[in-house]
Amino acid sequence: MNKIPSEYQKIMVERYQPLTLDQSDKLLFNALCNDPQKYGYEEEMLAWIKEHPDASLQEVAAYDFSFYEPIEIVDDEDG
Repeated sequence: MNKIPSEYQKIMVERYQPLTLDQSDKLLFNALCNDPQKYGYEEEMLAWIKEHPDASLQEVAAYDFSFYEPIEIVDDEDG
């Protein structure tokens, strides 16, 4: 996180940092705190978490993932 956390980051820390998280959830939490600001959709995430105060970390992640382009797997084999 930045030295001065944004409103979104403060809410994330208040809600989810007190939870006991395994290593993969800690990585997810860090990405959810930083990526929205880094990639320009933090305002949308802030509005969503304000509207969903009881959302689990996984629900926040599912909404976060909606901002990314779907991955297309292309098979280069002819047959």
